[in-house]
This record gives sequence, structure tokens and C-alpha cells, in this order.
Amino acid sequence: MHHAPLVSVIIPTFNRAAMLREALESALRQTVKNIEVIVIDDGSTDDTFQVAQAAGDKVRYFLQPNQGVAAARNRGIREARGRYVAFLDSDDLWLPNKLERQIDYFRAHREVGLLYTRMWSYDVADPEKRQLEPKTVAKTFDALLNGPNTVTSSTVMVRRECFDLVGVFNPLLRASEDHELWLRIARRFPIAFLDEALAIYRRHKKSINADHATLYEGYRGFYEILVNEYSTRLHNPKLAEQRLAKFEYLCGTSALKRGERRKALKLIRSALARDAALGQQFVKKDTPWHAKLWLPIKPYAALTVSALKSVASN
Repeated sequence: MHHAPLVSVIIPTFNRAAMLREALESALRQTVKNIEVIVIDDGSTDDTFQVAQAAGDKVRYFLQPNQGVAAARNRGIREARGRYVAFLDSDDLWLPNKLERQIDYFRAHREVGLLYTRMWSYDVADPEKRQLEPKTVAKTFDALLNGPNTVTSSTVMVRRECFDLVGVFNPLLRASEDHELWLRIARRFPIAFLDEALAIYRRHKKSINADHATLYEGYRGFYEILVNEYSTRLHNPKLAEQRLAKFEYLCGTSALKRGERRKALKLIRSALARDAALGQQFVKKDTPWHAKLWLPIKPYAALTVSALKSVASN
């Protein structure tokens, strides 16, 4: 007779066989043994299947056409049999007592719907320089809505019944799909933060968070949801527009570094149209007053001249 697992661990993955192996090892080393690990392969073409198959009988493997991380996590939620659901990205790791500490908290606080923790963060190219995150913590719906997303998926555990009431990840969003779901959960259930570093977030070149082009449309869709669904709860009515402007600015400067001048000019112009004072956010407080006037427009001036020269030469 098979008993239902206490925790369902959901690992979405796409062409990360080597990192997936390490993520699986960290999940299977948990002090809580009554778990199932659900690997959702989002159309990988590498050795992902072989890695999952070699991990043992606690691992359930599902292959689907590439649809993005939201759809992959949703498939995992549909397949989950556990009372609690925990998410682990295939490039991240857990400390051995991560699930145990969260289950203990849930049992002591039965009203809580979502619990997240601190984590260590580092670049795989320089793992010695690790940081403790998040720097700020959101424990309420309003804090999560009006501040940055401090809830990293690989630190999250959710009571299974939350999904029955609020739904799952929005598959149309290619970015901030996690933040959008956390908001829906926080609107209906208390959320909580466990001040212990129990996960490891690994940055690398293939990380989705390094791909500004992929993220832009996703962020825009998310900010439209903020305006349409939560405008009455926003402390600053222009918050969503300002956040999108800031991201456009960052995408523009990133495009400039890659030599994509036309794209950079379009993004930075759009950012300035949304928030003319945007550049001031990137100037240090101790900068001399005359430099404060110049630095915010310096990237735009250099970019505009460069872009015009490029257009003239074509």
C-alpha cells in the first residue's frame, strides 16, 4: 500500500542536466524522507531524462513540449500528491533541513498559506562571494505588492489547498509569474518568512534572469495586471509604470553593451517617456551636484549620438 507523500517537490527544468543532478541530490538528502520529487522536463534535448531516471524511485519524471517555467510548474502542481508543495529550480540547491524547518513552522502556524526563507546567493563563476538574501522582507500582501518580489521560488513552500482557492501560475507570463501568484496567495492567506538561510540560489550565464529580452514582455504583462487588478492597493498609483520604465532602462543599457544600438535607443526613449526622472535613481547620493545633472543623461546622450551615426552610415 502506497501512502501519500507529505511534501511534493516540484523541479521544472530545461537543458540543465548537470545542474539538475545537483538539485536532485540536495532534494533527496532532505532530513524529511516522506517526499516525492516531480521533475517536469520542459522539452530538453540533453541528458535530463537519464539524470532523472538515475536519481531513484522517489523521482517522478514528466516530459512536455517547451512551454515555459509557469506551465512546467503547473504540470507539477497537477501531479502533486503531497500535503505541502515546495518548488526547487533546477539550478538551485537546498540545505538538508530545509523541508523539515518549514514543515515544523506550518504545523505551529496552521493559518499560514505560504512560507519562504532566506537563501545564499552567488555566481557560479565566483562562489566564494556569496550574499545573504533577501535584503528586505515582505510579510503581508501590501508589502509584497508595493515592494520588490523578495520571495524566491526555491525557498517557497505552499499548503496544497491554496492552489485550489487561488489557482496556479499564469502561463501567459514569461516573467514575474511567481510574484503574481504569490500576490494572489497573500491576498487570501497569511504569508510568513522563516529567517534562516535554507536554500542556495546560483546565478549563471544561462539563467533566465540574465536574459533581458525574454523578460521584457513578461514584466510588461505583470505590470498591466498590477494596474488592472490592484490599483486601489498601490501606495503609489504610478508604481507599475515606474518599475516598467526602470526595467526598460536596464534593458536599453544592456542592449547598448551588446552593440544593439537601435534597440537600446528605442528602449531608453520609452523609459524616459514613462519616467523622465528615471536617471536620477542610478546616481549615488554623494555625487557632486554638477555631476548629478550630467550623469543621468550621459548614457542617453552617448547612445543617441552613436545611434545617429549608425543610422547615417547605413
